[in-house]
Amino acid sequence: MSFLTASKQLLRKELLVRRKMLPEQEWFEKSALIVSEVLKIREVVEAERILVYLSIDATREVYTGELVSMLREAGKTLFVPVVDQRRLLASRYEPGQKLRRGIFGQPEPESVNPVDASLLQVVLLPLVAVDERGFRMGYGMGFYDRFLAELSSRDCFPCRTGLAFRLQIVPELPCDSWDEPLDYAVHEDGLMHFI
Repeated sequence: MSFLTASKQLLRKELLVRRKMLPEQEWFEKSALIVSEVLKIREVVEAERILVYLSIDATREVYTGELVSMLREAGKTLFVPVVDQRRLLASRYEPGQKLRRGIFGQPEPESVNPVDASLLQVVLLPLVAVDERGFRMGYGMGFYDRFLAELSSRDCFPCRTGLAFRLQIVPELPCDSWDEPLDYAVHEDGLMHFI
């Protein structure tokens, strides 16, 4: 195992433990602040089609339940990520739709309705960490990196926005050649825009 791989694994483990220890009230309050920041992003305001993850509450991912409702109320067409083999698919989603537990514990629609992901204008991503350059660390399986790389190869560049708590922001992450950068990271104290 390389030093880079080992250091990424250690950092991932440490940050996941710290995030999971957020008290419930603080988790909800900080998530609400993040939601209000997301709704101010110009690309989100102007978008018609948005991919948004359904949060894994047990691991204290930024809670997206309120965000999903508010985006739908704003007239957005919503899609959620669904894991299929080694790929991530974008599936049409309506709040209240029946859900199942995905392979990693993530909520997914019971009835999957995949669409052409190149129609997406915004992708709201979960993350374990993000650095000041806009590189994110996910859960180590590469699903979002492959998904975003595939879109880029088709000349499709939706606004890539990671949702994080301040405790998940680090100065610099070790990066691999396949890591896909973000356009924005949103945390409870504001917005980071990467150019």
